[in-house]
Amino acid sequence: METAMKKLLLIILLFSFTETTLIASSGNSKIDSIITNVDDYSQSVMLLRKIVPENLLDYIKEVDDIGKCKIYNALCWIYFNSDPPKAMKYAKLQSPLAEKIKNQDAIIYSYDNLGWLYLSFTENEKGIEYMLKSLKKKEEIRDTAGISVSLSGLAGTYYKMNNFSLALNYFNQTLEIERNADRKVTEAKTLGNIGLCYVGLGEIDKGLETYLKTVEAYKEAGVEHEAGVTYGNLGLIYLNHKKDYSQALYFLKKSAKLHGQQGDVSSLSGVYGAMAEVYSYQNDFTKALIYGKKAVKNAILSNDKGNMMESHRSLAFAFYNNKNYQLAYENFQVAFKLKDSIFDTKSSEQIAEMQTKYDTEKKEAENSLLLAEKEIDRVELDKKSTQQKMLMLGLLLALLLVGYVAYSLNQKKKTNKLLNIQNEEISNKNAIIEEKNKDITDSINYAQRIQDAILPKESLLKEHYESFIYYQPKDIVSGDFYWIKEIGDKIYFSVVDCTGHGVPGAFMSIIGANSLNKIVEDLKIEKTGEMLDKLNNLVNIALGKENTSDEILSVRDGMDISICSIDRVNNILEYSGANNSLYILRKPNNKIAELEIVIENDDTIFYEIKSNKMAIGGGDNLMNYTTHKIQLEKEDVIYLFSDGYADQFGGPKGKKFMYKPFKRMFLSIQDKTMDEQRFFLDTTLREWKGDLDQLDDICVMGVRI
Repeated sequence: METAMKKLLLIILLFSFTETTLIASSGNSKIDSIITNVDDYSQSVMLLRKIVPENLLDYIKEVDDIGKCKIYNALCWIYFNSDPPKAMKYAKLQSPLAEKIKNQDAIIYSYDNLGWLYLSFTENEKGIEYMLKSLKKKEEIRDTAGISVSLSGLAGTYYKMNNFSLALNYFNQTLEIERNADRKVTEAKTLGNIGLCYVGLGEIDKGLETYLKTVEAYKEAGVEHEAGVTYGNLGLIYLNHKKDYSQALYFLKKSAKLHGQQGDVSSLSGVYGAMAEVYSYQNDFTKALIYGKKAVKNAILSNDKGNMMESHRSLAFAFYNNKNYQLAYENFQVAFKLKDSIFDTKSSEQIAEMQTKYDTEKKEAENSLLLAEKEIDRVELDKKSTQQKMLMLGLLLALLLVGYVAYSLNQKKKTNKLLNIQNEEISNKNAIIEEKNKDITDSINYAQRIQDAILPKESLLKEHYESFIYYQPKDIVSGDFYWIKEIGDKIYFSVVDCTGHGVPGAFMSIIGANSLNKIVEDLKIEKTGEMLDKLNNLVNIALGKENTSDEILSVRDGMDISICSIDRVNNILEYSGANNSLYILRKPNNKIAELEIVIENDDTIFYEIKSNKMAIGGGDNLMNYTTHKIQLEKEDVIYLFSDGYADQFGGPKGKKFMYKPFKRMFLSIQDKTMDEQRFFLDTTLREWKGDLDQLDDICVMGVRI
């Protein structure tokens, strides 16, 4: 329920892409008056965006370059929400023109427009590039308000990319500017964002302290009614981290009251879902059911698919605790079927067929154009020959030549008309294909939201151990995933590599995550080997392979996994694996007698525990996976991983990274902090692959005892 509550309160001081009421200008006098008489660039653009786009486009030929920049800027803002590709078109027209006339305001606005648009298309690298260019320009002219906007935008971008350290750095810079400018409301919003970053980094106490400061800042600014999100986040900390359910309810009720006063049904859905969860933990299942239903009702009113999925999950949990298993099951089903068209195979086939037809027709059009050009060349040659003869034959033949030329020009006109028709048909088909591609991309982006919802918070592990997770999907969605669950005195964690990557791999990852949750929560299985036995059985059932001998199915569908549990009281590690080994690095003063030493130096011994050579979902339910038990020592370091990192092509010869360098890399970095290790893994991979594409999904987990 955390994801439904936390909101990033970005400070947008200069840009507002919300819908405005468009008015029709009476002639061009109003547009001319705005461009000519309003000197302030921002103010003139704000006024122009209220004019209907057709009137702006009609007038654009009559203005100078600075006027064109203002109109392109206004058109970009008008279409930002309703038609982002069209907004991008005008942003790209504005940028080179602004640089040509060297107008600082126009340049800054063009960079900001391109930055926000690229981010909306999830092209983060390009978006950040333009936002940094805008920030540099604003620093050159000492525009502190504009600098604050850029810093906050960069911070929000890095937060959404889960780079909480960089986000925190930029938000702290924003906070300093807002305090110096005595802007109390935006200072309070920035404090709330800083609290989000601390929670994302696993620094829960700092997050709690910052949220409390945020509430006081809203009160000091006289706008406590805007503190609804912050009260909600305080409630989540007491619910998910402090386990203080009375305090959680206190803050969640405050949040619900403020959101209710403002009619914010989207936020209310998240708050009611969290309250349902609190009442479940307090064993007040009747109230849990009441607030679960309220969460669903408000999610439906908000028309937010993510909220609807989360609220149905909360309601399912409440029905389950009320022992109404049928309605619990039905709500779980609704949660996972809200977007049943995430990837429609039939649509994919239709698009492929349309693309083939489009390529064929385009080729035919090109051939027709080539024949037409040859025909024109032939006519021109005949024309010259005829002219020479006409000179000798005199005026009579000259009249015949005029008739022939007229005929030739008419034929050329007909040919050009035909080509225009064919080109228009090609353009229409191209537009249809682009629209279909956009639908597919939107569906895949929603699949990413669903997959993100099943991934656990990294802070679950950080609360007990120094740790890192390096998670790098090849595509928007991933076949690799990580799983963490705390049950009593034991904490379970795993890295899983499902068959394939992209959408097929993501579907397998959902099956895997749900099955692991069922194994520990419902079936109460504790030993890691028995967990993999049961996971193998559940995956075979889900894939319809429990009674099949089809070897093709057994090879193509399944997952490789390393899974560990640590008894935090006795410090005992259990590990089991299917095709994925486990690395343990230990100081040499207390060797592990039962394990083979792989590498050893003066201060560290590298052990590897081999996995069973049988994938999960291999179709063999008789396979028993081995449970390895190890007594852990302080400063032991454990690594779990998929095969994506070691299999990545790169380096000077374009070869795989391989496991031997992979092991030596861990030996060289094991004494660094976990954040430094994650950064080292990332920079090493980027340097290794260079300009080559990423081959597979990558997931690496490190834990220090």
